[in-house]
Amino acid sequence: MEICIVDDDRVYQLLMKRLINRIDGNIAIRTFYNGEDAFNYYKNNHCKCQIMLLDINMPKMDGWEFLENINKEDFKDSCIYLATSSIDYSDQERAKQFDKVKGYLTKPITKEKILEITKE
Repeated sequence: MEICIVDDDRVYQLLMKRLINRIDGNIAIRTFYNGEDAFNYYKNNHCKCQIMLLDINMPKMDGWEFLENINKEDFKDSCIYLATSSIDYSDQERAKQFDKVKGYLTKPITKEKILEITKE
């Protein structure tokens, strides 16, 4: 299994890597600091990421732009979870407009939540 973390917060990425490694050290983790880098990787390498934790607010290409761009491409479906500190109801509703978004997670992401989404 591979999990991609797309978030511009390096501390959050480090914490998520440690948490995921404690759950299962065999899970491959790939990180990106903005949506543009993640999108380019997806497009050029046919990413095999089963789960993606995608932040909304990032430089270069935010989470919404990333989702709009992958809808235009023929990508293998990953289970994308918006992982954000936003509790804005309009963000939660907007997320429902994207078929590829499987859930909306509010930070901090817990061990229990990671276990839940890796079992689905």
